[in-house]
Amino acid sequence: MLNRVDYANLPMKFIIFLLTFMPILGNNQIKSSHVLEQQHINLLVAQIRTAPMDPILFWNQVMLHACGNDYDPSIVSAPDQDGPGATARAFGIIHGAMHDSLIVFNPVYKSIFKHRNMPVMQNTSERSAIDAAITEAAFLTLSHLYPKQQKIMTAVRNKYLMRIPSDIIKQSAINKGIYIGRLIADSILKDRVNDGSQINQSYVPSLQAGYHQADPTHPKQGFVGAHWGNVKPFLLNFTSQYRPRNIIGDTFKSRFAYLNSQIYLNEFDEIRSMGSKTSKVRTEDQTHIGIAWGYDGVPKLGTPPRLYNQIVRVIATQQNNTLEQNARLFALVNIALGDAGFAAWEAKYFYRFWRPIVAIRQSTDKTRVDSNWLPLGAQGDGADTNFTPPFPAYVSGHSTFGSACFETLRLFYKTDTISFQFQSDEYNGQTIDSNTGKPRPARIRKYSSFTQAEMENYMSRLYLGVHWRSDAENGKILGRQIAQHVYRTAT
Repeated sequence: MLNRVDYANLPMKFIIFLLTFMPILGNNQIKSSHVLEQQHINLLVAQIRTAPMDPILFWNQVMLHACGNDYDPSIVSAPDQDGPGATARAFGIIHGAMHDSLIVFNPVYKSIFKHRNMPVMQNTSERSAIDAAITEAAFLTLSHLYPKQQKIMTAVRNKYLMRIPSDIIKQSAINKGIYIGRLIADSILKDRVNDGSQINQSYVPSLQAGYHQADPTHPKQGFVGAHWGNVKPFLLNFTSQYRPRNIIGDTFKSRFAYLNSQIYLNEFDEIRSMGSKTSKVRTEDQTHIGIAWGYDGVPKLGTPPRLYNQIVRVIATQQNNTLEQNARLFALVNIALGDAGFAAWEAKYFYRFWRPIVAIRQSTDKTRVDSNWLPLGAQGDGADTNFTPPFPAYVSGHSTFGSACFETLRLFYKTDTISFQFQSDEYNGQTIDSNTGKPRPARIRKYSSFTQAEMENYMSRLYLGVHWRSDAENGKILGRQIAQHVYRTAT
């Protein structure tokens, strides 16, 4: 039931806004999905007025909102961007388009992508043109990548353009901005049409010890992203350019040798103890860390790239970034995340190493079987049990993504020692815990450096019992290498 609105105490402009964008509910004729869409429109449009921010931050917020909705079955029937790799690719396209649209008018940085036949905008560096260009580029890429939320994007785009100050002269600049935003978005989207992201590729699990199989507690989970290592990267030369070192063996014989090595046996014992659902050695804080960095496809939370963007928002706002700096930082971070996804999944399906729950429930020559072992696990949405993600272990996607993000922040700000605090949506006072069935409390974590946060992210998957230490360590190395490559190439 809708709350009654006290119009008498509202400003006239806000009354007009409410009358324009609130859904008209009568006789139960409007479907619930339409009501939900309108609520999301209202929420985003309200931020234009009540929380003014530059267009990069605003459209980043819209993007993160779309990602959360993409995993909400009350909004969409199935995700448009299924899995962390697909989300990271989408984010890279969106922020690359916003960045390059700004650069046409204010070439303070090198463009991220190459564009043919792009007109030169002379004497048109005014803010209204730039705002319009960023808005149109964001709108078109978001609409293409999240088509199930097209209505939301259109309404927010129209309202945002209305807020840009205009007269006859400025309207001409706005029109130029819209034109450039369309050109840039179209250029990038056309370039990605045949990038391999839409090609389906199956994975047939091996029954040999050491190879990835489905989580036995979720045997129908399938195998996500088997083709992702074949997608054309953004700025890497090829996805296997920094493939993690072969420590786990890539033949049956070498894999068997690794399973009997002291390195593996140490990691096996570590995760069996620390990552267990009923662990006696994992501390309460370590459990919190494991869950806080999750974002494992839960409705409203989405996937890990959304979390890393939320952190970058905190840093960018705290550091008082200019519009140009925000365009650059978010583009670099999200291009690095995109290439991190391609590279990590290439490694995952090249090595196809098994997850702890499969390994611990199967004995090898030097390990003891525990057929009932359960990890703390990636968190369900309050209506499902915890799980192990549906793709191979080596390397950790979380560690690769996180290190790509934090290394980019170090490179951009030329320091590691920036303090910040962050509230994960896993602990926002609303997200339902799948173990207790109750909302988790609101908690804020504090960091004195990017490395401290990076290492928490690294360890989080070990605390959940879904990764080995070597997965995290070599994911960290891979993520940093990718961030450095993207930064060098883009500058």
